Amino acid sequence: MPDTLLHASSETRPTLDQVAVPPAVLLVAMSYWPEPAGSAPMMTDLATSFAAAGAATTVLTARPNYPGQQVYPEYTDGRRDSEVADGVRIERFLTIPPKGGGMRARFLHEGVLHSGFMTARASGRVPAHSAVLSLCPSIFSVAVADRYTAPGGRHVAIVHDIQSGLAGALGLGGGLAVKALRAVERLALNRADAVVVLSEPMRDVLRELGVTVPVHVIPPHVDTDRIHPLPRLPGRPPTVLYSGAFARKQGLEVVLDIAAILQTRVPDARVVLRGQGGIEAELRERAERMALPNLAFEPLTPGHRLNEGLAEGDVHLVPQRPEGAAFAMPGKAVTIMAAGRPFVCTCEAGSALERLGAEVGAFRCVPPGDAEAMADAVTLLLDNPAVCTAMGRRGRAWAEKNASRPVMLARYARLLMGEEG
Repeated sequence: MPDTLLHASSETRPTLDQVAVPPAVLLVAMSYWPEPAGSAPMMTDLATSFAAAGAATTVLTARPNYPGQQVYPEYTDGRRDSEVADGVRIERFLTIPPKGGGMRARFLHEGVLHSGFMTARASGRVPAHSAVLSLCPSIFSVAVADRYTAPGGRHVAIVHDIQSGLAGALGLGGGLAVKALRAVERLALNRADAVVVLSEPMRDVLRELGVTVPVHVIPPHVDTDRIHPLPRLPGRPPTVLYSGAFARKQGLEVVLDIAAILQTRVPDARVVLRGQGGIEAELRERAERMALPNLAFEPLTPGHRLNEGLAEGDVHLVPQRPEGAAFAMPGKAVTIMAAGRPFVCTCEAGSALERLGAEVGAFRCVPPGDAEAMADAVTLLLDNPAVCTAMGRRGRAWAEKNASRPVMLARYARLLMGEEG
């Protein structure tokens, strides 16, 4: 199978119960259900897919705290630190959610959590496994997962964010801290049997970092049964939607600028910022100064209503700051395509998103930081419902073929069993 964006024909695409999986799988990841944003939905889909296919599946994770930067009230007392949900055994551990998003707060958050992971290994609370998946962020999850891998077993590290690259690009740490983080990344990833990244530019960055083990490209995945196209509700004003974490790397200031432009171009349109996170207060203060009556802040949609929430957007927004584009790929892009909605994203020429957009024809790409160009693309789509429908259909078809749970599960299972790379 080519190591690019995966293409599987509908005739050969397996169902979950047809995929051969290891008898037992351990996932080590900071984020998991019920967290509604970031990497948690993807990791939850991955774990529940293994469980549905017959693998005894265990997850090591934090007490849920993202993106609100505080542990959810029902988990603070630790009574739900061990539970089973959707056939997955979940072991949760104490953490101190980061406040403000700086590197010092993140290291405290990750250090406390991964100390708990290591203690659980030493005490036998969770045994070593022959098939282990770890997720970066955090790179410390990758390092800990190595200790949970039984002799002769397989450890596959999934890199959603290259933390040293993001930290350096977004100015989140000093030079020495970034250099130290690079060294940890290189050491931890080279101890894995294989590494998975979301895009080819991310693979290039890891090679430059000194990662020498096999690096595979598997795009973000989505539950295409749970997320599917819904008709537009009649009577709803044209809606432009951003949904997800309010974090520095998204460059969400551009959404406010788009709202200002659309006030005159499409007066009846609503611009919705749906989510929460570390820069929410900054965004709200700036929006208030700009006096944007067409802009609304909303909380994240509950997981059981995610499909309906996605359908509320006629056009979605996927902004990201250009400095970090090579170090992360937004999984929300695939989710929006599965929902059959078009979106406008910011990305550099030649980036993974730009190449995917040219291949699929399901979204429009504009240069980062160019609110005028983004507003132009949004206006064009709002004025052409037939174009939106056609783009939505193309995106949905791509998601079914390339990013569904069975396609993703088959690829990860082969990696864990040593049958690929």
